[in-house]
Amino acid sequence: MSAVSIHMVLHDLAQADPARPALIHGDEVVSRGQLDARSDAVAEWLAAEGVRAGSIVPLQLETSPALIAAALGVLKLGAAYTVMDLEWNARRLRRIDEILGGALAVAAPGRSSGCFRREIELPGFDTPSGDSTDHAWKSVPAAGTDIATVFFTSGSTGEPKAVLSTHEATLRMFTGEGIASIDDETVLAHLGSSNWDALPFEVWGPLLRGGASLLRKHRALTPDELRHEISDHGLNTLFVTSSLFNVLVDEDVSAFEGLRVAMAGGEALSPAHVGRFLAAHPDIPFINGYGPAESTCIALMHRVTVDDTRGAIPLGRPIPRTGVHVLDGERECGPDEIGELCISGDGVSPGYLGDEELTAAKFVEVLVGGRRLRVYRTGDYGSRTASGVFTYAGRRDRELKIRGHRIDAGQIERTAAAFDGVAQCAVVPLLGLSGRPESLALAVVPASGNFDEESLRTALAADLPPGWAPDVVVRLAAMPLTSNAKLDTVALHSAVVELTAARAEANSSDPIEAAFSRVLGGTSVDPDASLFDLGGTSLGAVRLCTALSRVTGLSIPVSVVRSHPSVNEMRVWIAKQSAATPDGANGTDAADSVDAAAPSPLTGMQSGFLLPHLDGNDTHNHLYLAWRIAGALDIDHFVEALQDVHRRHLFLQGRYAFEDLAMWNRSDRPVTVEHIEAPDEETALPQLKAVLDRTFSLFEGDVWRAVLCKLGEPEQWIFGMSVHHIAFDGWSKRIFAEDLAEAYRARCDGRETRFAHPVAVPSEIYAETERIRDSADLAAQRDYWAKELAELPVDPAPWVTPTLCTEVGVTKIDVPLTPEQADSLGRRSIGGGLLPLFIAALGGTLSEVTGTEDVTIGIPISQRSTPVLQDTIACLIDTVCVRLRTTTAHDAAAQAETAVLAALRNSDLSIAEVARTAGQAGQQLYHVIGAVQDSPSAELQLDGCAVHGIELPYVRLQVPLLVELLADDGIASTVRVSYETALVTESTARNISGRLVARLTEESGSGSGGPGGA
Repeated sequence: MSAVSIHMVLHDLAQADPARPALIHGDEVVSRGQLDARSDAVAEWLAAEGVRAGSIVPLQLETSPALIAAALGVLKLGAAYTVMDLEWNARRLRRIDEILGGALAVAAPGRSSGCFRREIELPGFDTPSGDSTDHAWKSVPAAGTDIATVFFTSGSTGEPKAVLSTHEATLRMFTGEGIASIDDETVLAHLGSSNWDALPFEVWGPLLRGGASLLRKHRALTPDELRHEISDHGLNTLFVTSSLFNVLVDEDVSAFEGLRVAMAGGEALSPAHVGRFLAAHPDIPFINGYGPAESTCIALMHRVTVDDTRGAIPLGRPIPRTGVHVLDGERECGPDEIGELCISGDGVSPGYLGDEELTAAKFVEVLVGGRRLRVYRTGDYGSRTASGVFTYAGRRDRELKIRGHRIDAGQIERTAAAFDGVAQCAVVPLLGLSGRPESLALAVVPASGNFDEESLRTALAADLPPGWAPDVVVRLAAMPLTSNAKLDTVALHSAVVELTAARAEANSSDPIEAAFSRVLGGTSVDPDASLFDLGGTSLGAVRLCTALSRVTGLSIPVSVVRSHPSVNEMRVWIAKQSAATPDGANGTDAADSVDAAAPSPLTGMQSGFLLPHLDGNDTHNHLYLAWRIAGALDIDHFVEALQDVHRRHLFLQGRYAFEDLAMWNRSDRPVTVEHIEAPDEETALPQLKAVLDRTFSLFEGDVWRAVLCKLGEPEQWIFGMSVHHIAFDGWSKRIFAEDLAEAYRARCDGRETRFAHPVAVPSEIYAETERIRDSADLAAQRDYWAKELAELPVDPAPWVTPTLCTEVGVTKIDVPLTPEQADSLGRRSIGGGLLPLFIAALGGTLSEVTGTEDVTIGIPISQRSTPVLQDTIACLIDTVCVRLRTTTAHDAAAQAETAVLAALRNSDLSIAEVARTAGQAGQQLYHVIGAVQDSPSAELQLDGCAVHGIELPYVRLQVPLLVELLADDGIASTVRVSYETALVTESTARNISGRLVARLTEESGSGSGGPGGA
């Protein structure tokens, strides 16, 4: 064929045989001549509306002959079409309208969305009575490299991603040599979403070959419906997703009888299911198809044999005019070497409309075989055999990090699928209270009724690497599918979570043991083992208190978990506490009726933050959050959302004052949101910080502020906020981000913000913290601190001296840990968690650097140990003072860690109370703070925008030296030393950071000469 555009090839075929069926839609059959005539009428109508060559026309039409005629009519103008999913919400459609620059959109009669600036309804066109192709309209020629269609999908941020596809990308599959399994006898079902790359393959494909497309009114396909389409409508070629193929095989493998060709793709194939199909239908070719939308549907194809089903099924060989390459960076991998699959050739997209940055990242030029080629980096990994057959090795983004293990979910699924009795399976990461994966479930659809979940889990534990076996195997009747017939991961996760929770409750008659199990990811628990020996962390101790509070009704301090870390020890403590507590005297649920405006005393820590504010120059207690935002941010709705968060969390909306006590009083003052502009991020950040660093006026209700900076680049912003520590802590960052996202979503939808659940008000929070204190043995803790802090050294920090630096400020030193160092530290932390190990090592380091024999360190600890305290923005921390003394004992490190644990077990008195108890009232007990930063991360998700966090530096510190161990999901990543430049020299700070890393990552964990082994 000489034509180089889809519409010209189809017009030539219509001229040659106008009566031949083209589209089958229920009982309606549309011939080639009729389709040609209808599309001519659409083209003429759109031309009158101003559509020209190069336009992009959104089509809001259901899958039907009208949609296909409209798409073909658009092509005949030299324009491109893009199909909208009718289930997309208004916000997404408005964003697409912005990406397309206000393109003319076509909707079905009475179905206009109102989301496009220019929107018209498709009129009804008279259906030609015959198949004549003698029409007045003359199509606009198009080159093979011209854009034919745009596929809209979502990137990782939810932002619509516009994939451009050319005429030749489709034609390469179905003209010339093309795909041999599609020919003039083909009747291929269009089952996939018309808005994605299924339409070019399932509709244009058979039409370009002289065959017909069967347009399904409903995408779901049952075995009975498949039989009906084969017998009544002549369906002979089927292309389905792997998930739908598995369902059809499981329900009735005989339903495929009558097909000439069966194909599947979109997801990795199940060898077991393909094997069952081939056994039932040895004469029906089964083809595996692989290719992302960025290469228009298909890049590799493989006819599967029985031998292929004994392992991972190959992806096959490239189709004509397509190249596939295995690359390690820009280096071409050798045979059987795993690398990234990269695609070249006529099918590769020109890129993403309106996103030059992503286009440049994903479409690159590389040197392959001495030639410069433009390739698309798929993100999939695989290899090529010596004979040229490509295989699939999974995606790097399916790698999970669970309890310190890096786990390949695909490998678990492949291993499980090989077991008898497993029809389908999928790994489901189960999230903990941090929002991060903490355990694994394996969802299984059994092949028979006598399937045993625990036997499979035991077998997987034997076959998989240590730590990879799923914590629980969950039986499902069927895998949930999306409207595109792919695995519905959201529905699957919900089903697995519900079934897992129900099973845990049914299997455990002991709610205390069940709470331990939940915090540890659903694993079985030795009732005599410490939470920390079982892999628990300091953050896990907080979560355990919350879980236990829910099931017992008691307010449980974190210190109790430290002193009673096993199920049996906790059971004894809870029994004693319950017996000693009158009915109704405890309870962790907020009162039914609370006066939100009632003044409330502050906690001891909050009172401590108010004192420095009296001097009028309090910048030591600023906390910061900042994000870079790319996309169509609605400024008015964003500011409204900020005010919603401000009104929801009353500590942000308060006036703080000293009356008889340090008090919070409600203020009606809105949050200040300043708007600035800057050409780029480098220029913007100093301007942003200058606003955020200003002192607050807590007495007047000035507690936090926000700045929104418009950058010079289109749709680029930086949002930053600063807040006084009296109203905020590290845990609050996640709450702020989640509530802001929820409020923004509501505002963009045109509705008032109504948060999913209420949060506690200051008076409730104060009452709850007092209940927690009352649950602890405060008298014993006072005795402990009176002895522990007796005779403190006169100068507890001789290394703090005025420096030659005259500029007041803060500098930080980051020392990233290698994976090997992180693993070593993780192994050594088992039994107590990272915090005791880190503080013991820090004490030893300070002793080693300064020669000090007696070291004190302040440790911030979370007090959010009950459900009431989980979801409110507030300052719910306190500081524990740990004293570490020099020792030359062989087990010095262990002794230091024991001292840290003892301090944590006595952590329910405020630091001011501790100072008074020790006779140190008004004195600074420590000049260095050590902290493990493992609070849940603050990930801001704004619909229609890509958002990335920005770290802003402190303006001042509460103490001269802040030493932090940054950790994610219990895995240490970085040692950070921040210091006041006027008080600590750079050489001292670097000496501390270097020696601390060395001490932390020593395998032996022991030494001599100071606390922790110095």
